[in-house]
Amino acid sequence: MIDRHFYVGLGIALAAGLMTVTATTAHADSPSESEDAYTFNPNEAGLIHLYGEPDAGAAVQPMNFTSELKNWKPGSKESRHWADNDYTEIQFTGCRVKPTGGKSVTVRLFQAIPFSRDKEMGDKTFTACFSGGTSRGEWDVHYDGGDNRYFTIPKVNGSGSIEGSLEVDKVYVDTTKAD
Repeated sequence: MIDRHFYVGLGIALAAGLMTVTATTAHADSPSESEDAYTFNPNEAGLIHLYGEPDAGAAVQPMNFTSELKNWKPGSKESRHWADNDYTEIQFTGCRVKPTGGKSVTVRLFQAIPFSRDKEMGDKTFTACFSGGTSRGEWDVHYDGGDNRYFTIPKVNGSGSIEGSLEVDKVYVDTTKAD
């Protein structure tokens, strides 16, 4: 019994001592009121202008982009994500499968849904890009719950596995039907 009271008493004393040291340390490091006061000077060097709402009538530009694919195998990667929720066109130019050759590539579009399974929006099979042309796939669909899209390559030459890898010289993603 005596030992238990001794350790409890010692613990309370140590805790009280730490609080005193902490309180003293916090007080010692606190800036005085005169050091904390500051007057804003709009001409001060290094200030940057933060923009607010766009001007009335200013249109938001579409987020079209151009890229390329190197060393893609079916199901191995996903494209970068882009902001879109209504219309997407994907174009491939200069397709090849190294070292075996290729005839087709399947492009699958997804709508990214936060905190849920992403929504598959369908597949398009591209063939013209393997013979010097440009292949195009168009998805004109709206899904609620997400505002980013991306694509994957589930098949090359109709197969989910290939010996080589897919390369595409130019990938163009168009997010507006107007152009």
